[in-house]
Amino acid sequence: MNRPFALALLLAVGASPARGAPPSPKITLTRCQLAHPITSTRVPARCGTLDVPEDRDRPDGRKVSLRIAVLPSDAPSGQPDPVFVLAGGPGQSITEVYPRIAPAFDRLNRDRDIVLVDQRGTGGSGALSCPKFGKTGKDEDLLPAEAGRAAGACARALSARADLTRYRTIDFVQDLDAVREALGYDRVNLIGFSYGTRAALAYARTFPAHARTLVLDGVVPFSMIVANDFDRDAQRALDLLFRRCAAEPACLARYPDLPGDVQALLTRLDAHPEKVRLRHPLTAEPTDLTVDGDTVRQVVFAFLYQPETAALLPALLREAKGGDLAPLAAQGILAVADIQAGMSRALQLSVLCTEDVPFITDPPPGSSPNFLGGGARDAFRSLCAEWPHGSPDPDFHKSPRMEVPALLLSGEADPVTPPRRGDDAMEMLPAGRHVTVPGQAHGVMYRGCLPRVVAAFVKKGSADGLDVACVERLHASPIFLDMQGGAP
Repeated sequence: MNRPFALALLLAVGASPARGAPPSPKITLTRCQLAHPITSTRVPARCGTLDVPEDRDRPDGRKVSLRIAVLPSDAPSGQPDPVFVLAGGPGQSITEVYPRIAPAFDRLNRDRDIVLVDQRGTGGSGALSCPKFGKTGKDEDLLPAEAGRAAGACARALSARADLTRYRTIDFVQDLDAVREALGYDRVNLIGFSYGTRAALAYARTFPAHARTLVLDGVVPFSMIVANDFDRDAQRALDLLFRRCAAEPACLARYPDLPGDVQALLTRLDAHPEKVRLRHPLTAEPTDLTVDGDTVRQVVFAFLYQPETAALLPALLREAKGGDLAPLAAQGILAVADIQAGMSRALQLSVLCTEDVPFITDPPPGSSPNFLGGGARDAFRSLCAEWPHGSPDPDFHKSPRMEVPALLLSGEADPVTPPRRGDDAMEMLPAGRHVTVPGQAHGVMYRGCLPRVVAAFVKKGSADGLDVACVERLHASPIFLDMQGGAP
């Protein structure tokens, strides 16, 4: 989920690309540098644009200029089928996310081109954004009523230049196929992260003849209604952390009642929000924050996305319970900024308000309480009440059988796309294989041996006989006993 525009250096490409990717006169590629918005990482690539109709029912109408980056294969004669990488969100720019995850693609890039297409409405593809909407901090996630008004103002401003009902998943996958055709590829391998897995599945459903393989990391199957179960799945991830601590003598001695500590902190801050003054961890500027229970809920949820930050939670929560909220607030700013950097919240709403939010249901009476509560459902409903969206497609969430070879990856402690989502997707993927990675959370492809496993799968074009034994050697990060680290 992420990141500022890649910097294109306008130097014409004179050399021929890899033979696996014959150039097309429809797209001119020039040398560029892809930049991550938070880190200093840069990746050289060849960038170009492709204009596509915003509304394919009106091909002569307004156009969207798609930003495309190609990392040519290292091999003099590469394989003819490239890897298309699809970011999450929805709302992340893949050209901005990619520099951070690029090392995971080194093996794949040896003999296959890597192709990145910013989803329409993100990054360099006509980014949908409003200055006062979707910024990190105490905004729409915590104040649904105020956020709804901000969303409405944003939608009205954007509607002067964009039809917000034409930024759905189906529009994205049609854009991807237009890029595939323009670059001269026949079949492609798709690697999707989080929401990008749904887009990859939708591409394979819509264009089965052109999908060679799928790698789905943090699976969002068609059957999943985004935001419907965030509370349930986040509580499951938090409970796994609690149980892991209880099973380790040093951790249990340090934190004998983690669930009780969390509940006591939330109860205290729900009743009496507290002021915190700290140096902003990104700008070093003195910053004043009001921390309430919902602030803590948002931070805990964000920390559960990665095993390293989850391992910090007990120590941070202990400090907060003791009265020092500054470490939790500072680390929370970093965690939330990393998740939201480069995110187009407007694009996210254009997708989810049509495809998911109309299908959200409330849990049955008497359901087990959880730390998030119904905040995510309420927030998205408030936002979408003010956001233009098309009529929901009743068939969108149906799961047809698809024969494409697929490798599905799930983190054991994923708070948003837990392993059961991969199991659901496997019901429609008879040529698929689902691997759950111990101790990991949301996004696992760049962990340990998994880049090698993924490269082997794509090279073979089949999950049959794939050696995944190395995955069992991965494990969760040691839980911090204090702010200095875990047990020796």
